[in-house]
Amino acid sequence: KVFDSVSHQHIFQTLKQRVVDSHIIDVITDMYESTITCLEVREKQSEVIKILTGVKEGDSMSLMLFSLPIDSLLYSLEKIRNCFKHSSKRVTSLAFADDLVLISDSWDGMQGNIVVVEEFCQLTGLRMQAEK
Repeated sequence: KVFDSVSHQHIFQTLKQRVVDSHIIDVITDMYESTITCLEVREKQSEVIKILTGVKEGDSMSLMLFSLPIDSLLYSLEKIRNCFKHSSKRVTSLAFADDLVLISDSWDGMQGNIVVVEEFCQLTGLRMQAEK
C-alpha cells in the first residue's frame, strides 16, 4: 500500500529537484493533477474526489515516480553515516521497491536512522509499516 501514499506534490518537487525536463514534468503533472474518482453506494454517487496521493497502478512510470522520492531518503541516510561498517564499506540501508531495511552498528545509530525515516514520511506522506 505504500505506492498509494506518496504525495503527488512531493513527486513533482522531486522531479524539479532532479532537473527533469520541464515538458516531461508538465506531462506527469497533468496526468496526476487531473486524477479524480467518485463513489457509488446504493445507486447514489458521491461528489467528485480529487486523488492527491499515490502512483497509478500498472503505469510503466509508476515505479520510477515512486523510486525518486525513496532515492532522496537513501541519500539522507547515507549522509548522516549511522551505518554498519565492514572493511572500507559502509551500509546504512537495503532497499528494494517498497521494502526498506535500516542497518546500523549501534542502538543510537539506528535511532538516528529511524528519525530520518519518520521525518521523510511526514514530508512525503508515506507511511511506515514496521511489522512487515
